[in-house]
Amino acid sequence: MINHLREWQQSGVDEELICLNVTPLAGEEVSQYLLYSDDLPRRNDGRVSTHILKQYDHIAEGGWWCSGMDLLTGEQDLWGCFKPNRPRQCGDRHKPIKYEHPPKTATGIFALRVPHHLWQRIADRSGVAILPQDIEPQQADRGFWQWLINHPEVPICITEGAKKAGAILTAGCAAIALPGINNGYRTPRDEAGKRIGKSYLIPHLQKLAVPGRDIAIAFDQDEKATTQQAVEQAIRRLGFLLEQSGATVKVMSWQPSWGKGIDDVIAHSGHSFFEDIFRKALPLDTWKAIGLNRLSYEPARVVNARYLPTLAMPQSAKLVGIQSPKGTGKTKLLEHIVAQAQAQNQRILVIGHRVRLVEELCQRFNIPYITEARDNLLASGSYGLCIDSLHPDSQAKFKAQDWAGSLVIIDEVEQVLWHGLNSETCKNHRVAILKSLKTLMEKTLGAQGQVCVADADLSDISLDYLLALGGISHAPYIIRNDWRPGEKESWSVFNYEENSPKRLIKDLEKHIREGGKPFVCLSAQKLSSQWGTHTLEAYLQSQFPDAKILRIDSESLSEPSHPAYRCIARLNDILLNYDIVVASPSIETGISIEVKGHFTSVWAIAQGVQTATSVCQAIGRIRDNVPRYLWVASYGFNQVGNGSTSILDLLNSGHRLTQLNIRLLQQSDLASLEDLDTGFQAESMLCWAKMAVRVNAAMINYRYAVVALLQSDNHRVMAPLAQSEKPSTAAIAELSSAQNQLSAAINAVRLQNYESECDAIANAVELSDDQYQYLKKRLVKTLIERRAIQKFDLNRRYCIAVTPQLVALDEEGWYAKLRLHYYLTVGRPYLADRDARVAKKLIHTGQGSLFLPDFNGSQLGAAIGTLEVLGIPLLLADPLRSLLNTDEDLQRLSELALQHRSEIKTILGIGLAQNTGPIPIVRRLLDVIGFGINCLGMRTLDNKGVGNNSSKRVRAYQLSPPQDGREAIFEQWLLRDRQSSGSSEPWYIDYNLAGKPNKVSKESAESANQDFVQLSLLDLSSA
Repeated sequence: MINHLREWQQSGVDEELICLNVTPLAGEEVSQYLLYSDDLPRRNDGRVSTHILKQYDHIAEGGWWCSGMDLLTGEQDLWGCFKPNRPRQCGDRHKPIKYEHPPKTATGIFALRVPHHLWQRIADRSGVAILPQDIEPQQADRGFWQWLINHPEVPICITEGAKKAGAILTAGCAAIALPGINNGYRTPRDEAGKRIGKSYLIPHLQKLAVPGRDIAIAFDQDEKATTQQAVEQAIRRLGFLLEQSGATVKVMSWQPSWGKGIDDVIAHSGHSFFEDIFRKALPLDTWKAIGLNRLSYEPARVVNARYLPTLAMPQSAKLVGIQSPKGTGKTKLLEHIVAQAQAQNQRILVIGHRVRLVEELCQRFNIPYITEARDNLLASGSYGLCIDSLHPDSQAKFKAQDWAGSLVIIDEVEQVLWHGLNSETCKNHRVAILKSLKTLMEKTLGAQGQVCVADADLSDISLDYLLALGGISHAPYIIRNDWRPGEKESWSVFNYEENSPKRLIKDLEKHIREGGKPFVCLSAQKLSSQWGTHTLEAYLQSQFPDAKILRIDSESLSEPSHPAYRCIARLNDILLNYDIVVASPSIETGISIEVKGHFTSVWAIAQGVQTATSVCQAIGRIRDNVPRYLWVASYGFNQVGNGSTSILDLLNSGHRLTQLNIRLLQQSDLASLEDLDTGFQAESMLCWAKMAVRVNAAMINYRYAVVALLQSDNHRVMAPLAQSEKPSTAAIAELSSAQNQLSAAINAVRLQNYESECDAIANAVELSDDQYQYLKKRLVKTLIERRAIQKFDLNRRYCIAVTPQLVALDEEGWYAKLRLHYYLTVGRPYLADRDARVAKKLIHTGQGSLFLPDFNGSQLGAAIGTLEVLGIPLLLADPLRSLLNTDEDLQRLSELALQHRSEIKTILGIGLAQNTGPIPIVRRLLDVIGFGINCLGMRTLDNKGVGNNSSKRVRAYQLSPPQDGREAIFEQWLLRDRQSSGSSEPWYIDYNLAGKPNKVSKESAESANQDFVQLSLLDLSSA
């Protein structure tokens, strides 16, 4: 009795709950609990046969039995488990069987009897009252489960093992336990074990998995790779079936160092810690997306070394993958591999995603970068280039078929492939780039060549993709370094959890005043960014006039007059000359800063632009073990596609949008699209989708994702030292005042720099078309040249003179809003021509093939049609109207929008919560064209005959048209489109800026818009 009580209490289980569910047993009594099945072989007198008794003779030495309630009958469950004091051994490995379940009996679940005080705790936590009729006289513990079944709004945890369920119940959350991770469902099989039907939930779980129920899965966090895979597979299967039944499924995760099982976490860290884990549980799709980071291929070589040793690659290895933590010498190993290839006169191709980083790799490998080799590409043999240039029309004049039998090196492969699949810089030549990449893999992996990839975060996604492109089925040759930072090597990371990085900046200033030399990593470099490289450099220089500050970003690296120009190759020497370094993501990967004893700290502000892995890469550039200070936005905003974390949903929604866009194009002069290849490279689309949902999942829980990655590398993440004690009221007020002063100072610097730059761009020299084309192709551009290029782009985009105000508006995303407003109103007759023209260009550059994300992103017809279906032009036509939540047309608009939330998110990028009201929906829709809504105040409405109240008060709103001078731009766009169409007076609906029609087409606009209903929303949701 004492032993089992102590064991359960050590798992954090309430004593009364233990007494209700756990029974100590010994002798023949155990057989009565365990060996009750009628299917067991028995003697003539009804007793279990001798060989069964012999098999279970160890149970007589005692142990404890646990069983709970049968959810199907409401009675005490006959099924349960027995933990023997002396477990029997299983198989040749002599692995002990810790728990015995009744043989020849289907497994059940542990729905433990819950004492009333825990029932009350769970009810209080979930906000659901316990009514008198819920409690059975003298048996309150029996009523809990019926109460839970009756209230699907109460969340439930599913775990493995009765003790864990007891620990969760004690923490104040409803929980059931499975006897094994795969015991929540059944899969029909024939006598040979072959699957003959679909899996289904066991009846006990079907009682709980109902619409409206939140279910969190809390299985063990195991460090063993094979066990992790088994657990993940079980979660996927169980989660899918639970969601099929209508439940909302989440997955609880924690670091294995906190405890393997959830009961260990609760016992060691307390109920509040469990509550935090429960609160941060990830939706099933998000959890699956994050799981795509995994590398599951069996390694050929496993090392555990601070620095990778020199390893010879077997000639038979086609695809070599190197996974090793940051700063462990991956590039050094690649140097050795390259040297081996050079000794055998093998051609070498280095592919990257940032010019400066590829140049640095080429220097280390002693091969030229493409700009040095392009005058005589054949004579140069080997060279390096960015994936952007991996096509025949680039400066490399790249021909993939020429690289048969070569060695291809891709360092930071995860980011390189993502850049090729998703970056704006590859968009115009994406199809050609992907065709070249496929041919390259076929000529190397499929022939006598070799491909070597490396990444600290190497995953199955990249390896599967390259193998699919090469058309081979050979397993990759994996080198895995299991080394993780120990106590001496791990970083101290101080994590700031405020809503803004103001306190981090104040601490940074204090650090500098005390003689510190910080390396600062930022996620932005634009002048308009409050926390960008330009702004922070200027602010710190104003605070520390004597400090030597170096700004490293894409602009400074390519500006010949800047001290950072082409500094990557000499970074370790150059940095010694500076007290403060401010860096953008331009050096987040591929750079190893080996300076020792110079920098005293690393600081980072991650605003939600980079991926979570990129943030960790950036703060790892300094190899010296100095403290890291980190502020990460709680969520990111750089989502991909419709932001989904489901691969299937992302692909299906994109495919439906493609079908819609093609149908719209068929109404234009681009009528013949039968030969269009919309299924181009399925392997590339799948890789894009996998990487996209992985990015989206991290963006949803951005701060958590970054911190989790750091902790998985054994780094110590903690609150800043000043947060260890609760500050006084006076200290809080003083901090608030200081932060307000900081904001004012930062914004003053930002505004001054920004206004100066806008003036400089507006006053830049005018370029001719030839000058513009020449400068665009140049890799190195001066600041004056970049400003001239930007001015040329703005002038061509807006068709008016470039002013400082225009520069600022464009920086704020004005163009996208104007374009939608134009084609929704005065430019509506030219929309089909515009989309057809853009589509033709993509089809031409892709030689008849389309990469669907690029194609969908280039078309406007679906967005315009959706706004029309929702009635936005009608609202624009009467800008003086009062808008009320109770208006019938706004109610209809709201109902339609909420009915098609998914389609609106895909087409317009607007996410709507299910309970969003009409006015907020209208506000979100108007924002995409730059309109706002003003509140006019309260209005009194008559409610005749309704109850005892004759009236009620509601808020009234009115459209707020922008006063930004867009009329002049629309006039120029309209003139341009009329000229290009060859007609001076085309058929059109001419709207003024407020949207009120001046001329109406010969056919009813309402009828035309009604046709679009079928195309944009209803068909998109069912296509």
